[in-house]
Amino acid sequence: MRTVMMQLGPGMYSQRTGPCDECGGKGQSIDPSKMCKACNGKKLKKENKTLTVEIDKGAPNGERYTKHGEGDEVPDAEAGDVVVVIAEKNHKLFKRKGADLFMEKEITLIEALTGLDFVLTHLDGRRIRIRNTPGQVIKPDSLFTCENLGMPFHKRTYQNGNLIIQFKIKFPTQIDAKSSTLLQDALSGVSGAVAGAAKGGKAAAKKDDDKDAVVCELKTFSEDHRNTDHRGGTGAHHHESDEEDDDDGHGHGGQRVGCQQQ
Repeated sequence: MRTVMMQLGPGMYSQRTGPCDECGGKGQSIDPSKMCKACNGKKLKKENKTLTVEIDKGAPNGERYTKHGEGDEVPDAEAGDVVVVIAEKNHKLFKRKGADLFMEKEITLIEALTGLDFVLTHLDGRRIRIRNTPGQVIKPDSLFTCENLGMPFHKRTYQNGNLIIQFKIKFPTQIDAKSSTLLQDALSGVSGAVAGAAKGGKAAAKKDDDKDAVVCELKTFSEDHRNTDHRGGTGAHHHESDEEDDDDGHGHGGQRVGCQQQ
């Protein structure tokens, strides 16, 4: 700082204190001949730096990862931190609910009555062949579970949530008299039910070319299948011991297998 005396008139003076014009109030100045060309004496320069952040499997939306000391720097002060916040992107097929994945699947009335067999591609690229129990009738908006096909539990990556499928049935807009009679005959007795099951078997036989797909048998959904918490189960209180886990998220235990390789 510098104090300046100014004469306003005979016997009248004004005193002003302000930053030094030469150093800008910093208390020191740099010889222009020795000034850094990159920062022009500001002791700072902009640069781009690539940071690598390892995201844990099953990390929930909003999870934060801090890179200490990687923020902006200023002279004579400690560098700040870079905080990375996870923001999930929407998927065209799956919706995440905690550690579970939810999807809707439209099927025909024939599939609902005689059985379904279809293949979907999972988030990790695996091909999953999904089919229901022979003879099982699927009702509109009913829920079914594919065990262990959800997201990995956060900090417990040796376990997975479930894939929950809600079936939407596409009904025909109209049927002719002949088809109506055939349906009545097929659905009125045991012989018709056996015939319907046979048709379902033929439909399943058409899928034999998907031998590389993992087979998952649908199970009727129940509330204990839910894993609405990203660490599994329906609430964080089920995993109080997780607070003591290491940051790498590795645990101990065996993988639960709910599907078989065909």
